[in-house]
Amino acid sequence: MRQSSSRYRFNSQGVLRVGEILRNAREAKGWSLQELQAYCRLPASTANSIENGFVTKIQADTLETLRVALEPQNPETGKTYTLGELYELMLVKEEITNGVKGKK
Repeated sequence: MRQSSSRYRFNSQGVLRVGEILRNAREAKGWSLQELQAYCRLPASTANSIENGFVTKIQADTLETLRVALEPQNPETGKTYTLGELYELMLVKEEITNGVKGKK
């Protein structure tokens, strides 16, 4: 009998998309990277690395800090993206059947 389970992994294109969303929101506020980093009390390279896709994953607390500070707008709803919505953009579900992985 086959057993199937699933897990999620970060997708590089999704991480790039979220970085673009955050950059656009920062620019819409008229903030420099330095101003954002000072406001959020993040390490100097964090926001830059996220905006330019130099990361393979983003920690939830870091993403939430940036999301709250920047209030990026979802063009489909006109509302601020939720943390869950941003994570959905970055994650891909993988099905695992008897140790064999496959994208879904």
